[in-house]
Amino acid sequence: MNTERRRSSSCLTLASLICLCAGLAGTASALAQERGGIDIALSENPIVTAIGNVRTPADCTALLGLNLKDTAITAARIVPASGQVPEYCQVEGGVETVILFEVAMPTSAWNGRFFYVGGGGYNGNIPNMTGALARGYAATATDTGHRGEHWDASALYNDPQAQLNYAHRGAHLVTEIAKQVVTSYYEESSSKSYFLGCSNGGKMGLMAVQRYPEDFDGVVIGGPVIDRTGLMIMFDWSQRALLGAEIPPYKIPAMERATLQACDATDGLVDGVIGRPDLCEFDPAVLTCEGQDSAECLTAPQVDAWRKILDGSRTSDGEALYPGYFPGHEDDYPAYVTGLGVNHGYPSSNYMYMDNFMRYFVFGPNYDAVHDFDIDNDRGALDRFVAEQDAVDPDLRDFEARGGKLIIYNGWADHSTPPQRAIDYYNAVRDVHGDDTDAFARLFMVPGFHHCSGGPGPNIFGSNARPLVNLNDPDKDLMGAIANWVENGVAPDRIIATKYEGDDVGQSIERTRPLCPYPKNAEYAGSGSIDEAASFVCVDPGN
Repeated sequence: MNTERRRSSSCLTLASLICLCAGLAGTASALAQERGGIDIALSENPIVTAIGNVRTPADCTALLGLNLKDTAITAARIVPASGQVPEYCQVEGGVETVILFEVAMPTSAWNGRFFYVGGGGYNGNIPNMTGALARGYAATATDTGHRGEHWDASALYNDPQAQLNYAHRGAHLVTEIAKQVVTSYYEESSSKSYFLGCSNGGKMGLMAVQRYPEDFDGVVIGGPVIDRTGLMIMFDWSQRALLGAEIPPYKIPAMERATLQACDATDGLVDGVIGRPDLCEFDPAVLTCEGQDSAECLTAPQVDAWRKILDGSRTSDGEALYPGYFPGHEDDYPAYVTGLGVNHGYPSSNYMYMDNFMRYFVFGPNYDAVHDFDIDNDRGALDRFVAEQDAVDPDLRDFEARGGKLIIYNGWADHSTPPQRAIDYYNAVRDVHGDDTDAFARLFMVPGFHHCSGGPGPNIFGSNARPLVNLNDPDKDLMGAIANWVENGVAPDRIIATKYEGDDVGQSIERTRPLCPYPKNAEYAGSGSIDEAASFVCVDPGN
């Protein structure tokens, strides 16, 4: 296939870099809706059914009088239907004054279920609930108790309560309140409760499973920030590696070509998508400039910086602290790692999130972590945040015991949350739960998939920030799969991911590919088109 057409330009402006780093739920979905997207009638969604007691505008505005613990309802209004989104009652409010939330409830197309939408970055605003509404759910979301852009943690400075609310408490409180709002509006409680989130939203889902196992029946999390403290140290590591060895965007295409050449065949198929980058032995030194510096090569300091980014953070004596990134599909490096190629990796998300955490959680507003952080002597300063900010507990027996189901997904080409960390966490869960793990928790690794969305591989399968297609289809949509697992006992043995021409759902389908529950891999069966999922089977490693 022509792999060049899959690559987006690496020449990014500051504004576009910041936009790419957002990772907020629903952005791409909202865009698809505005453009018309691909409409799927609500009646065609497998789990959407019309309720008998259709709600009136008066039923919505009556919610202004709700008396809920430590909660103020500040608005309740009807929002007209638009595209795939049905008419719904929008409720706004605040818990303990500072934790703002919204609840969105279809007036007549409710499927009887509850849906929490996780927020990206440092949250700070209420995520888009378009996807949940289009699927037929009553939904909620929160800013977790502070206001600001997704990368801005300044509102959390010197405020332990705000930090705790952000970590996990705010989402839990809103979940409890929102369920009461739903029950009051429909005069019946929701039959099941679900969660969908990616990145920090993935962390929120893990926090719920670990700390509040009664909150949700089914949880889908992607690219999760499992241990924020370790990830922030790794982000600092990447930025320190780039200091004085900055990699400009115009060199990224050569880097991507080099890893594709070295790694494409590791999954047994040369198709422009690296299916098993963990099996690839790649040395950045292959791009070392032999003569004059150019767009086609890396200087010796740049080679060393890239090697450190791939290796992950280490102490001065070589002790590994946190996994780095796998080689492959570096087209998103400017957004996530290397930035504009000046001043280390500014303003990549590695830098922005790390800088805000170091300044507003740990060391103070004037701290310069890129220049001043010593990985041997200073990392202990982050230890006091481990208990509340990290979601590392692999013991999920309370969640399992109540019948909860968990799907984790992570892109093999994720350059924000390293894919190896998701694998390590899942293996830790398996160490606790043994052979019973697959009965309630599964991990899907996605070839050629970036952080939460995008990438050259098939990248539409119901993750957060994707167009509203294949809604509630248990074979092609993560939420459809988790609902089918929870309610019908059918565990997802594979999820079909789709790639559209130019990543435009208005165009034709370029490729489909099955995502397999880890550690299984999708392998070509030997006949049929390599662009059709039916030509692949999920097999255990070594088979």
